[in-house]
Amino acid sequence: MTGPATELREHSPESWGDHWLDEVTEPASPTFSRPTQLAMSSFAGPARVIRRLYSFAATTPGKLFTVTVILTVALAAAGFSMSSSSASRHDDLDTLLTSTEPMSNAAHHLYTNLSLADTVATTGFVQAGVEPEVNRNRYNEAIDAASVAATQAIVGTSAEDERVRELVTFIQRKLPVYTALVEKARVNHRAGHAVANSYMSNASALMRTQILPAAAELFTLTSEKVSQQQQRLTRPQWVPLSGLVAALIFLGLAQWWLWRLTRRRFNRGFVVATGLLFLALVWASASNFATWASGHQGFETVSRPWDSLTASRIEAQQMRTSETLALVLRSSQQDMSVHFNSTVYSVNQALRDYEQALVDDDFPSSDPTLIPRAKQAVEDWTTTHENFMEDLSMGDYDAALYQATAIDPDGDPTAASAFNAVDNSLAALIDQARDAMRTYLVQGLNAMTMVSTGVLLATFGAIIAVWLGIRPRLQEYL
Repeated sequence: MTGPATELREHSPESWGDHWLDEVTEPASPTFSRPTQLAMSSFAGPARVIRRLYSFAATTPGKLFTVTVILTVALAAAGFSMSSSSASRHDDLDTLLTSTEPMSNAAHHLYTNLSLADTVATTGFVQAGVEPEVNRNRYNEAIDAASVAATQAIVGTSAEDERVRELVTFIQRKLPVYTALVEKARVNHRAGHAVANSYMSNASALMRTQILPAAAELFTLTSEKVSQQQQRLTRPQWVPLSGLVAALIFLGLAQWWLWRLTRRRFNRGFVVATGLLFLALVWASASNFATWASGHQGFETVSRPWDSLTASRIEAQQMRTSETLALVLRSSQQDMSVHFNSTVYSVNQALRDYEQALVDDDFPSSDPTLIPRAKQAVEDWTTTHENFMEDLSMGDYDAALYQATAIDPDGDPTAASAFNAVDNSLAALIDQARDAMRTYLVQGLNAMTMVSTGVLLATFGAIIAVWLGIRPRLQEYL
């Protein structure tokens, strides 16, 4: 039997489903109806999804799923960071080895060959008659090597190396001026004109006061760039390594939480993931230590004698030029002696630095006879220089000229032959020190090889192991 009361109850809101849930009604004002409808349609759906996700996360399966997602994100972030950092470091080390270091070596060759060219030109100038062909060939080879080195010095430059390009351009512009002055000096010398001395002194002054200082600055800039990049690339990767450590800690805390939740002491998937992540951490740490040991300690050990050998060789070449010009410029013997003693001290100090480096860390493929030969050459140069200065002070120009220019392999040492022995020994030691530095750079590069791929694969395997390990626990609630 139905009546008005029954019909009223059927049409009342309480008879509808979910009467306890407040309904959102249309706004009374038509002015705000459209923005309100837009807001409802925009946020009602996402809010409902968020509410459902929160309700699921409050359940035990939801907690398991949430922890697994957090672990996945942590492992992926740590692995990607370490992998990206290792790949970038490997590329930068390769650039240092193939571009920056060769650029510095080219600057070194430019510096030494310019100094050698001036030394050879001066030696040929003081000789009577036509300059020997051997001497002229050495001069031409030094100028050609300097020109090639100047071009090579700017091959690996970047936008921040503007000063390097400026120096190379300056040297390339001044070098033809220097060679023209040398040729004028030679022509006038053969013709017996006194103006030849002026041309040669001007050429040597141009080389010493303008070209060589520019080459020295270029060599300093490129050497500092190599040192700065090497130090930056051999620092430990603290941030990526700390990410791996943090991921490993999260994984350990997750296993402890899972043990308290399920009363199972170990989870196979989590144990495998821990092992893989620990392997990635050990591999990355070992590569960082190897890179630091070879690229920092070893490189620092051999770079010191390389720098001192290069500086002492340049100083010896300049001393040789002064020694030869003393025949025509009548330089002060006291100043000459002070300069020579300073040069010999620098060379001996460089040899001691090299010996100390050999003691601290054996050079790869080092020749043990180089140091004794270099020391003997320095002693011979000291003796012959004293004889040269004595002949010059006594007015025996012919004997002084013989000491300054004669090179007889089978005869007694002269100042010229002794200097050549010193220069050749220093050049061999410099090449050997450079090979050792490059060896350490290669070792640092090899230490970073495959680290990026290995860490990425290990972390990816750890993520799969975590999901495989949590799957049986989730199935218990499904």
